[in-house]
Amino acid sequence: MDEKIASLITDYDFEQIELALREPNIFKAFSIGRKEIRHSNFLAYILNPNENHGLNDIVLKKFVRDIFSDSKALNRTIFDSDYLDISTCEIRREWRNIDILIIFSKDIILIENKVNTIDHSSQLKRYKKVAEENFPDKYRHFVYLTPWGREPVYDASKEFYINYSYIQVADILERIISLYKNSISEKVKFYLEDYLSTIKRELLMNDSLNDLALKVYNAHKEALEFILENRPDPARMLFHYFEKELVDSGFVVIASNRLGFIRFTTPALNNIFERKDQSVLQKEVFYFQIAYYETGPDAIIIAVIFGYDDVIWDKILFAVKDLTNLKRTYGKKCLVFYERKFNFNAKEIINEEQQDIEKKIKEIINETKPIALEISTAIMNVFIKVPPEINS
Repeated sequence: MDEKIASLITDYDFEQIELALREPNIFKAFSIGRKEIRHSNFLAYILNPNENHGLNDIVLKKFVRDIFSDSKALNRTIFDSDYLDISTCEIRREWRNIDILIIFSKDIILIENKVNTIDHSSQLKRYKKVAEENFPDKYRHFVYLTPWGREPVYDASKEFYINYSYIQVADILERIISLYKNSISEKVKFYLEDYLSTIKRELLMNDSLNDLALKVYNAHKEALEFILENRPDPARMLFHYFEKELVDSGFVVIASNRLGFIRFTTPALNNIFERKDQSVLQKEVFYFQIAYYETGPDAIIIAVIFGYDDVIWDKILFAVKDLTNLKRTYGKKCLVFYERKFNFNAKEIINEEQQDIEKKIKEIINETKPIALEISTAIMNVFIKVPPEINS
């Protein structure tokens, strides 16, 4: 394997990839990659004719032309795009959770941007209702923006939402860079070129560098797969953030799993509930657990009793009976009596900057701590009448 890895790192094409990735790119510096919020921020910026980019309404008009040429555009055609009153244009970000909202005197365009996720439940239907209630006198146009222009998941939204793609965004940018390169500032041109490169490389995977990467992969498949198998696991990477925050908050971490959960307790409860078999993960008599990686868009905290001792089981249930209602059971000897969900999409968050990851996890632990202390205090009062060792 050493020879195969050495062959990889001395490959001419591999060196080309390394050099290309070292080239400065403002969007790489800000880790925009596949982060929807940051893509939406930049798109709103270049669409806004009132911003200081010097593009005026060039991007906006080309975008509106695309939207109005779609058959789903209400009472509009491609020719109407040239008669819009741009002077009244207003662009809002995250208004009522809508990614981008473009407001004209007679029209609105609502954009839902999905880079790395899909629409969920009644999300698009809800945005449509918000637009209808707040802009009843305007023509309303709904845009579903994805890398490849796919349709919404739910059939009810397919009838109204125009499928728009980052392929079309890239086409607009390429045209502007080509046609207006002599009339826009060098700085703005660099921004547009960097963003175009980011779209092609990160979202569409059709940049020349992607083709080169495929060539290198085919030539060194075994070495690259060996490297990938030994890369840091995302669930484990997040575990260390959770572990640090829990320990800093005074908890005791007792178990984790590479699939993405961490189990913890208070020092006092850890002292009185001795595990029967340290080698078996499920032998804790009582614990709190946060599942954070394979739980969709949420992190889920639960409080769990394992009933390997009926006396302990009954005493814990008696201790917490006035704190919360029983939630649900797992099997005959496992009971979850507390559950709460936090908005935490681990597969997106893992790509954020370190301080952002730490902030989100700290918020979860801070909100978890009071109920954990309340439960711990109740249990300790029943067992030995001693409060937990963590200061609230």
